[in-house]
Amino acid sequence: MAETLNQRWAATIAGTLVACGVKHVVIAPGSRSTPLALAFADRSELECWSCLDERSAAFFALGLAKGTQTPAAVVCTSGTAGAHFLPALMEAREGATPLIAITADRPDELHGFGAPQTIEQRGLFGGYVRDAASLSEPFEGGLDHVVAIVARLVHRSCAPSRGGVHLNVPFREPLAHPEGLPGPVITPTVPRFVAAHGVPELSDLRQVLAQTSRGLILVGPRERDDDFASAVHALGRSLGFPVIAEAASNARFGFDDAIWSFDAQVRSSRFSEQLRPEVVLRFGGGLTLKQPQAWLDASRARIFAFSDDGQQFDPHHRVEAYFSGDVAGMVKALTLAEPRRPGELVELIQSAQGRVRAALERTPADINEPLVAGAVCQALPPESNLVLSSSMPIRDVDAFAVPGPTRLRVFSNRGINGIDGVVSTAAGVSASTKRPTVLLIGDVAALHDLSGWLIAQSSRASLVVVVVNNDGGGIFSFLPVAARTPHFERFFGTPTGVDFSHVAALAKASLHRPQHLAELSRTLRAAVESGGLHLVEVRTERKANVEAHRALNAALVAAVEASS
Repeated sequence: MAETLNQRWAATIAGTLVACGVKHVVIAPGSRSTPLALAFADRSELECWSCLDERSAAFFALGLAKGTQTPAAVVCTSGTAGAHFLPALMEAREGATPLIAITADRPDELHGFGAPQTIEQRGLFGGYVRDAASLSEPFEGGLDHVVAIVARLVHRSCAPSRGGVHLNVPFREPLAHPEGLPGPVITPTVPRFVAAHGVPELSDLRQVLAQTSRGLILVGPRERDDDFASAVHALGRSLGFPVIAEAASNARFGFDDAIWSFDAQVRSSRFSEQLRPEVVLRFGGGLTLKQPQAWLDASRARIFAFSDDGQQFDPHHRVEAYFSGDVAGMVKALTLAEPRRPGELVELIQSAQGRVRAALERTPADINEPLVAGAVCQALPPESNLVLSSSMPIRDVDAFAVPGPTRLRVFSNRGINGIDGVVSTAAGVSASTKRPTVLLIGDVAALHDLSGWLIAQSSRASLVVVVVNNDGGGIFSFLPVAARTPHFERFFGTPTGVDFSHVAALAKASLHRPQHLAELSRTLRAAVESGGLHLVEVRTERKANVEAHRALNAALVAAVEASS
């Protein structure tokens, strides 16, 4: 009989601890922790200790960590057992000692109905741990996620501020193999974490970069106002790598060598096969569009990610190493004094981008949402702020906005990707920067934040709000549910029929309703120049919008494939 899922789950936790340098595990006896105890006992690289009392076990593990200056783990069963870890975790936090508390737990279906030894263990140690995570019950296909979670916890127990961390692991019965067979020994590949307050050690990465010319740089959303953008393009030129810059990366607008058409390029399955890189350098936040993320996940590239604040943007666990610290400094440190010749991907991608640009220029200048996104970006004066709402606006700008020579500072709420509070955010950006600010937003998001219009008016923000009004949630029309339920309009499309002249009146905003793209561009320029609060309403139709997107994407893919 093959090993059970519980055994593989626990073996993966054990293997990840070993790969992350853990050498000691203290185990308090208990039933629910059986898979963990057996998996740890089967690892020759781990020295396992038994201790009857969880409080003593945790302090003993604390002593092991102090003595070895490496993280030590302590394991217990479910219920009040884990509560006895708290004093040692308090000491680990204040004494900066890397301690890993692992509590076994009951599955969700046993919580809240009087099952024995069952308490709420998620968040059990509050602010006394540096980080905490609760795994789901074991499931097929989840081992990569287990590795990522455990590796991150071990890292956060060590750097940048050492202390305790908490891993909660629920298991369903049977807890041991029904036939008493041992579990597997799993040694996973774990990501490296390289952190510093300034520029961390980069010598290993330099060696990797020196051995390939087939690489690319991918920049997601990033808002810091520093010299990163110029530096990352200099890095791309020095390595001979193309720089793919999302709209919200602040490395697209005003840079001639920025690659902005990557979505169209990877939509072509034939052309995207030619783009397979050996190395990818990832900067900024999570990618906005699905196609580039899917392409990246399917590639076999070695991916190295850089973060200012230690965040991880790797939903499919492909990153080989994370570098956190002074990102702009790291970029400069990796830039070669003697630039290399452009790599083989540069000409391929730039040539395809030229064909995409030509296809966009041939597109009839109708009022449709993809072209509105591009027209807004091109109408802005230098050094303006551009705020992009979630859902369709940021996607349309990312996929279809051709950057010109004008530098723009781009903002978006892409931490959670919500549509709430976007008008208020834009007003705050305008008020704090004292720069002309243009917000591109859909009608649902604009109505979701009606009080934001009052804040914009009372703060006397210089703000132009371009509302793309298709009377409802346009992004839902792209989902399969649009054709699969008679309830679509009521619960997904959600038309409101609101007359935006009333919104303009509420905020004492100047109202504009351009009828074609040229008028939209003129209106935007005049509104920005005059200052004050403006509402520019662009009417579209949801069904036609879906058709316009599909037709334009098909035309751009055809352009990409024209010479591929």
